[in-house]
Amino acid sequence: MAAQASSKPARPVSPLVVRRKNDNKDSDFRRLLPAVLISIVFNFGLVGLFLLAPGQADAMLDDTTPPDVTVQQQAQDDKKDVDPLVTTDIDPAAQTPNQDINFNVERKNEVSVPGQVTPLEQVGIQDGDKNAPPINLPAPGGLGGIGQGGAIESPYGQGTSMAPGMAGGYGLKGLPLAGTFYGRSGATRKQVLIDGGGTKESEAAVVSGLQWIVRNQSSDGRWLLDGNFKDRGSPNDIAGTAFGLLPLLGAGKTHKRTKDNDFDKPVEKGLLYLMRKQDRKTGNFGGGMYAHGLATIAMCEAYGLTQDAALRRPAQMAVNYIVRAQHSAGGWRYSPGQAGDTSVVGWQVMALKSAQMAGLDVPEITMRKAQAYLNACEDSTKGYGYTGPGPSPTMSAVGLLCRQYLQSWGPQNLSLIKGVDNHLKTNPPGQKNIYYYYYATQVMHHFGGSAWKAWNEKMRDYLVKTQDNSGPNKGSWSSAGDPHAGSGGRLMSTSLSLLTLEVYYRHLPLYYRDSGAKMAAK
Repeated sequence: MAAQASSKPARPVSPLVVRRKNDNKDSDFRRLLPAVLISIVFNFGLVGLFLLAPGQADAMLDDTTPPDVTVQQQAQDDKKDVDPLVTTDIDPAAQTPNQDINFNVERKNEVSVPGQVTPLEQVGIQDGDKNAPPINLPAPGGLGGIGQGGAIESPYGQGTSMAPGMAGGYGLKGLPLAGTFYGRSGATRKQVLIDGGGTKESEAAVVSGLQWIVRNQSSDGRWLLDGNFKDRGSPNDIAGTAFGLLPLLGAGKTHKRTKDNDFDKPVEKGLLYLMRKQDRKTGNFGGGMYAHGLATIAMCEAYGLTQDAALRRPAQMAVNYIVRAQHSAGGWRYSPGQAGDTSVVGWQVMALKSAQMAGLDVPEITMRKAQAYLNACEDSTKGYGYTGPGPSPTMSAVGLLCRQYLQSWGPQNLSLIKGVDNHLKTNPPGQKNIYYYYYATQVMHHFGGSAWKAWNEKMRDYLVKTQDNSGPNKGSWSSAGDPHAGSGGRLMSTSLSLLTLEVYYRHLPLYYRDSGAKMAAK
C-alpha cells in the first residue's frame, strides 16, 4: 500500500506560491540568520531526544508532506483569519440553486432571467411588447468540459439558465453566469463579441494595447503611472499595477500557463507585486482607497478566473478592508472612514461585485449601505453628483452602473431609463473623457437594445481611431486634453480604453434582450 501511495502524481503547486518563495529568498536569508544560529544550538539538543525516542525521530524525519502543502495551509489560513464580523452576513457557497430549471416547468421569477430580479419590473425584451410572455433561452456554446460547452441536459430537460458548461446552466457555486466575467475565453468570447457589436478592428486594437501594456511593465512586476512616457501621471504604483493587470485579465489572460496565453508571466509578476505590498494583517494594498479598490478588483478577478487557492486569502483580505473602510452613511473616499464621494464609491462597489462573482464573502449590509449613499446623491433627473445632488455625466454614469449591479436595475426600470435619457444619451462619445466613457459604456452595454447599438458604434470607432499606431507608444492612448486623466496619465488612459473595448466579453450582459429578440423572431 505504501508503494501505491508514493506512486500517485503530486498535485500541482500554484506558480504564485513558488515564485513568491523565490522572490523573497535573499531577503529571507538575511532576516532569518539569527534564527539559523539558534536553530543550530537547538538541533544539538535534539540529538539526545532522537537517541532516547527513535520512533519519534523517524516520524519527524519522514518527508512525505505533499508538495502542495503551502496551498493547503493557505486555504486553512483563510478560514482561520477571516473576520467573522464581515463574512457571516452572506455566504454564496451556502446558496442552493433550484434543481428543476428546465423548459418543462412553470416559470419562476427568481431564476427565469439572468441575475437578480426586481419583482416589480416586467421581464421581457427592451422596447418590445410589454404584454408578451417572457422567454427562457437555452445556454449558448462556450466553456465546459462536455462537448463544446453549454448547459448539459438533465433528466428533466435542457437547462435554461445562461451559464455555459455547468449542469442546469449554472456557474460557480450555483451563481448565475449573467453579469460575471466567465465570457472571456473560448467560443463564448467570440460569440458575445460578435453579438455585442465588436469588430476585427476593435479586437486588433485590444491586442496592440495589451502589447504596449506588457512592454511598460517593470522588472519587479509593477506598472508605473509616472512611467517612461511624456504624458505621465502622479506616482502610485499600486494603482498603476492594477491598471496594468485589469485589461490583461479583461481579455481572459491569467497567470495560468496555457497554449493560447502569451501573457501568463506579466500577469503572474503583477499579482506577486500586489501580494508583496499587501498588509497581511489589514489586507490594505496601500496607495489610498482609489488604488486599493482597483487592486482588489484585479485580485478578485484573477481568483475568480482561476480559483487558485493562493489568491483567495489576499482577495478576501482586500475585500474585508473595503468593508471596514466604509463610512457609516455608506460611502468611501480617500481614506478609511471618510464620508464618501461617488468616484471612489464606484471602484469599491465594483470590487465588491467582483468578489461576489468570484465566490468570496461580502456582507449584504455593506451593499445596502452603499445603496443608501447613492440615494443621497441622486436627484429628480436620476443623475448623480460627486458628494450629493448636483449631477454630472461622469458621476451619473458611475451611479447608474452601481445601481445596475447593486439593485438589478434592468432596461425596463423607469429610473434607469430616465438616467440614461437625461445624462448618457445627451453626452455621446466624441470628445476625450475616457473615465466617463468607461462607466457609461458598461451602463449602455447592460441597458442593451437600440440605445446600446447607437452608443457602441460611436464609442468603438472613436477608440480605434484615436489609438496611437506608431513609435514607442504604439497601441496606447494619450491622456492629453482629457479632463479626468491627468493624474493617471497615459497608462490609465490606455487601461480604461482597453477595458472599454473589452466590454463585450469582460462582463457578460446582465440581461440578454438582443438574444431574446432573435429567439422570438424565429
